[in-house]
Amino acid sequence: MTKPLKLAVVGHTNVGKTSLLRTLTRDVGFGEVSHRPSTTRHVEGARLSVNGEALLELYDTPGLEDAIALLDYLERLDRPGERLDGPARLARFLEGSEARQRFEQEAKVLRQLLASDAGLYVIDAREPVLAKYRDELQVLASCGKPLLPVLNFVSSSDHREPDWREALARLGLHALVRFDSVAPPEDGERRLYESLALLLENSRPQLERLILDQEAQRQARQQSAARLIAELLIDCAACRRSVLTEDEQQAIGDLRKAVRQREQKCVDALLK
Repeated sequence: MTKPLKLAVVGHTNVGKTSLLRTLTRDVGFGEVSHRPSTTRHVEGARLSVNGEALLELYDTPGLEDAIALLDYLERLDRPGERLDGPARLARFLEGSEARQRFEQEAKVLRQLLASDAGLYVIDAREPVLAKYRDELQVLASCGKPLLPVLNFVSSSDHREPDWREALARLGLHALVRFDSVAPPEDGERRLYESLALLLENSRPQLERLILDQEAQRQARQQSAARLIAELLIDCAACRRSVLTEDEQQAIGDLRKAVRQREQKCVDALLK
């Protein structure tokens, strides 16, 4: 059996990481979503399976809060005459007391990314490209894991997608994906998994199976939706009431109310 691919969903606090995971897992109860910053305080995982076989493990991580200070701290960890690479420097950091105190949240993120095959770096595309985000990316790049930027909230009229594309390219991140967790595009998941397959060639078979399964689920949802709508139309077309003439206006009102209730029932089922 193939070992599941592990993805850490990382990024600044309050950029929509948990909302993205809810969309990918089809689980509206996953994690906690709030406008308050730092809502996610611990790493939470979810698994995507096809025919009982786990293909992908997704890990929601706390938001990065002080990457500027963390980067400064990491750069001072090298001893005289040392030139540590990124993972070695992070290993020293995670062994120290600051990883359990001042930078506890950042340490949780870095541990999970180091234990994963790749990371999804979620970006609120409405935000300006600030120094703290560049420092976040530099810290995350120290893990030595592939990073795929995910531009969130791109359906908003005030997004700054061109600025982010330019900034990411300057940092050497040319592959990215647009995935608005509020209004996800119909082919959003396929594009996300296809982009990951370019970064993780050995995991392409698993990701292609996920793509095929998602397409099959989409077709099944369309068929179920068509059946729900057809049943609504038939029920409404076949709805009849026999009443006395003097009760006609009341009966018309009751009939309209019954049709509206039946319509709402259909809408609720479609949304579910």
